[in-house]
Amino acid sequence: MARHSTTNRFEQYPKTVLALILVFVVLLADIVFTGIYHIQKYGTIHKYAERKVLREASPVFHHTLKANGQQVDQKWGHLSSPLYTNSLGFKDRKIREVPLAPSNFRFLFIGDSFTEGVGFDYDKTFVGLIDAALANDNIEVLNAAVSSYSPAIYFKKIEYLLETVGLHFNHLIVFLDISDIEDEAKHYEIRDGRVMGYFSQTSRVKDFVYEYTGLLKNIWVFFAKIHTAIFKDPDALRSPKERMLGINRQRSLWTIDDEIFKAYGGKGLAKSRHHMDLLYQLLQQHEIQMSIAVYPWPDQILHADLSSRQVTFWQEWAKNKSVIFLNFFPSFIFPEKNPKQVIRKYFIEGDVHWNEAGHEFVAQELYPKIRKAFPDLLHEK
Repeated sequence: MARHSTTNRFEQYPKTVLALILVFVVLLADIVFTGIYHIQKYGTIHKYAERKVLREASPVFHHTLKANGQQVDQKWGHLSSPLYTNSLGFKDRKIREVPLAPSNFRFLFIGDSFTEGVGFDYDKTFVGLIDAALANDNIEVLNAAVSSYSPAIYFKKIEYLLETVGLHFNHLIVFLDISDIEDEAKHYEIRDGRVMGYFSQTSRVKDFVYEYTGLLKNIWVFFAKIHTAIFKDPDALRSPKERMLGINRQRSLWTIDDEIFKAYGGKGLAKSRHHMDLLYQLLQQHEIQMSIAVYPWPDQILHADLSSRQVTFWQEWAKNKSVIFLNFFPSFIFPEKNPKQVIRKYFIEGDVHWNEAGHEFVAQELYPKIRKAFPDLLHEK
């Protein structure tokens, strides 16, 4: 009769077990001491807690801003600005109660981080500037945009505002971003009546490591550099000059590079069109008109991508739907000007978003377009 061994795992593999215990103790100590450091520096163990103060998940349209909130110091890179939200959870100049029905004409904007105006308080964003300009004519402006939105979220959020909240508005202006196409292709889809987000498990682990550890983060960064050198990650291999100008990004090159377009551009445009069709049909049911706007990233400016895939696709869509089409590509792409100078003038250094001058420029370009499209609303100045 065979006899069973009574030795345990430690007796069989003492060095392996001790090594695993040591690794566990080191990682635990890393998290504990990093947490203590974060509490002393930030007042919380969450290193990026300030980024999430007014941002929360939505069970219907993935994520949103908390209603009636205030964040005195919201950081975006080296920039810092206050963030206030109104009773609808929209970025605003102050906390305030917004009536569901307007007293006069009401514009509603929606888009992603460009339209939210990350890095700047409301009054310095292009939406805030348009709001101030139209207030003279007793026209109301609201901003439903939030970072990382895309057409799937535009549709579901507007549907929620109209049919659940009961918000009334007269005209919707959708600012379609270059990054919407990758987001639609890779990150969002509508399932069971709500927007589902799909982000890699690796990115979730990386987020945890970067927020809650110190030693492990440095180890992660070291091996990430080795991975980049071996697999030639295009974004990670960008030169310091390219990073400073916010150019040569895979996320924006789908309009220029055929291979990148084949990788996700076609799929992203198809999904975007589907969700924009649903949004258009929803607005038609509520007798609300809409406009769509497109604008370039630094890569489109650098490559003089004037007749861009982004432009031609959405221009055709707008034509078929009899929707107002607002094209800001010609506003930023000048054949007679150095594109790098344009980028430096209107974009945050090391970023793809507009700086304060960029928001002012977009507002200056947008206001006459609104005046032309709605002549009966605006008084002559």
